[in-house]
Amino acid sequence: MKKNKIIIGLVAISFISICYFLGTKQNSDNELDTDRKTALGSNQVDEMKSSQEIIQETTQETKTPMPISFNQSTVDSAKVIATKYEQTLNYPPYSQPLSLNDFSILNPNYFEPVTMVTQDSNVKISMMLEKYHFVSPEAIIVQVKGSDIYGVELKVQDADTRKLLSSHKMHPSQDAYLAQIKGNTDYPANLQITAIANVNGDEVPMVAQISYNQKSATIVGGTKPFVESADLVFPIDIKVEKAGIYRVRANLFSGAQPIASLVSETKLEEGQKQILLRAHQSVLPKTSEFELATFTIEKRSTHPAEPSRFGNSEIEKLVFDDVDLSGIENTHYQPDENERKRLVFLKGMANQD
Repeated sequence: MKKNKIIIGLVAISFISICYFLGTKQNSDNELDTDRKTALGSNQVDEMKSSQEIIQETTQETKTPMPISFNQSTVDSAKVIATKYEQTLNYPPYSQPLSLNDFSILNPNYFEPVTMVTQDSNVKISMMLEKYHFVSPEAIIVQVKGSDIYGVELKVQDADTRKLLSSHKMHPSQDAYLAQIKGNTDYPANLQITAIANVNGDEVPMVAQISYNQKSATIVGGTKPFVESADLVFPIDIKVEKAGIYRVRANLFSGAQPIASLVSETKLEEGQKQILLRAHQSVLPKTSEFELATFTIEKRSTHPAEPSRFGNSEIEKLVFDDVDLSGIENTHYQPDENERKRLVFLKGMANQD
């Protein structure tokens, strides 16, 4: 039993370490610090119809990933982790292959709708937002849908202190209730939004937590890629408002087909700066047309008291035609010493009796 506990602990630690190394999705959150009320007037409802359509399109076009369950022994779990990690080492960490099955990478700012089913009337109601990370001074548009709803009240709180920041009465529009929460530069990082729906006389609460980030950096553009050794290099232009260590991600496509997830991390000073995203030759198809999309930029935390901050992007995608790959080197990626040590450790764990 003692040996099994040690094995389980080591597997858990190694799994967490690998997830950190691979840059697994991180969702740090942020919220508000004012008591100002910003209730919407009924004359603003029509102006929010386009926002309602955006939320509806997002909900329709993105499918929620199915949860994964592991009914395996400790050794079997270690074998799975070791095998997955060994597969990633076929490619550099800055240029990992991407497929249509990689939901979280293709939709890094996806907001999972909050859904409740009432006990008495078995009515299903949902609260939806267009995304999870917001950057000041963006407004937060909230939509509540369902049948037999006679009104919805909305509360915005600091998720850490539960301090009430504002309250709103949601307004009916077509088949949903809508509210627009005005952005604020004083909002804290972690926000909690509570919608209380009146369903056939019963109050049904729905709670969501999101991140609200103050401006730190903005992706403003990019220039044509060039070949450097075994990489196709994409220069990305960034306007930095707060110096720090930044991680930039983007997904590389050829037409509608995802090719690779690209990531780069470096220290940037304030001003107009540039960061390089690299696609290794091992992930590149034989084509001359590429598209970069799904940009994210994050100011990394350097100590526990400073949370990570997500910036924003002024561009949705960059399209490049007639890219010349004739000079790219056909060399394989060689894992570094630390990566090889991790693999040896994991294989050792997988061979435990």
